[in-house]
Amino acid sequence: MYKTKLLAIVMLLTLMVGILGACGGNANTGSEENGAKNSGGGKSGDKVELSVLFADSLFAGIHAELIQEFEAAHPNIKIKAESLPDSGIFDALRIRVSTNEVPDAYQVNIGHITTGLANDAGYLADLSSYESMAGYSESIRNAVSIDGKPALFTLGVGVLGLAYNKDMLAEVGLSEPPKTWEAFMDAGKKLKEKGKDLFVYAGKGETMMGNVFHWAFGSYAVKDPAFKEAYLSNKIDWSKPEYRAILKEGFERFKELNQYTRVGSFTNEFTIAQQAFAEGDSAVLMSGTWEGGALRKLNPDMKLGFMNMPYAAEDQNAYIFVPEDGLAANAKSAHPEETKIFLNWMFSKETYAKILKAKGSFSAMPGVGELDESYTDVPAWLETDRIQSFANTGPVPNNTWVALGTFAQELTFQGDVEKSIDKFIAEYNKTIAK
Repeated sequence: MYKTKLLAIVMLLTLMVGILGACGGNANTGSEENGAKNSGGGKSGDKVELSVLFADSLFAGIHAELIQEFEAAHPNIKIKAESLPDSGIFDALRIRVSTNEVPDAYQVNIGHITTGLANDAGYLADLSSYESMAGYSESIRNAVSIDGKPALFTLGVGVLGLAYNKDMLAEVGLSEPPKTWEAFMDAGKKLKEKGKDLFVYAGKGETMMGNVFHWAFGSYAVKDPAFKEAYLSNKIDWSKPEYRAILKEGFERFKELNQYTRVGSFTNEFTIAQQAFAEGDSAVLMSGTWEGGALRKLNPDMKLGFMNMPYAAEDQNAYIFVPEDGLAANAKSAHPEETKIFLNWMFSKETYAKILKAKGSFSAMPGVGELDESYTDVPAWLETDRIQSFANTGPVPNNTWVALGTFAQELTFQGDVEKSIDKFIAEYNKTIAK
């Protein structure tokens, strides 16, 4: 059922025009009805403590002030917040699910395997009755649904891409981002001659580990319907020569890119990679439409741009999309009403606007927030038929995706491409056999 739902999510991506009203206009900062009527704590007036688990970057560092504001308005509800490094959030959630210690509210990604585990174990609440869910566009509500129920309050429209320093690319003769892989690598060569790096990973998070393979798989899916169907249903026969060739190209390009990648950035935490980019150690950062605000805080003077990875010809290149991570409610919470009060407040238009301002995210609520100018081109991307899901949120199982990134890194330093391909196929086929 979960895989079936993932297919439906991806099909809905082409309907994203409906969210584009979120790209302009000011936030609705009027008082929210649900925030007013749900002030207070438990029915008895006793103080209730809610546990909330999320990654360090989810609220762009303003979670403490948001919680303080919430607790001031709801004195009978205390929030016990636990923030973890980005790279460890889903491992931690898997452990919580397996040990039946799931928090009242917790971070999930709609397509991630961990979300499926939480749902299968009965921990994913139906948010359709939450008043603040109505603030999202219908396409977003559909895109964050599992088994027909809205399952999380997403922080934004997540489009994977590359943040870039306009001045550093201008140093090597590029007044606009490179449009081809060859031009991208040429920029890397010229920067290296100047003693600078082209690329820095956004840390060791799962989405980033296989970087170029998002586009290797996604761009082939754009032009081959049979591959797309097999890709989205996790049933690819990699023994087909044309499919094996996709892997070979991806591995070889991964290795080529690493010639111009900042050494050590593959194992960095997310914030360290951001800092390296903001300080000018690299011209390009593996990024997404959820961190413009953080990057601008780190370097307000940077001329920041955002581009699609130039993997294929522009008219064939995939755009990699999935709703951003967000917060889900524990369906087995001992405090369901208080959890509902908290999430309704957190994702009221007024509070959500504050989060957007801090994050610089691409808004998922029409009329709320303003689009960061580095994301100006993104709305047009979402109007194309070349939208593909993050490879590690459904099309390629999580553990297999991590293995792919590991094998690709190994190839950078040793081994040969054919053996790396064989190792990945063996891992992938294990998932089909299950």
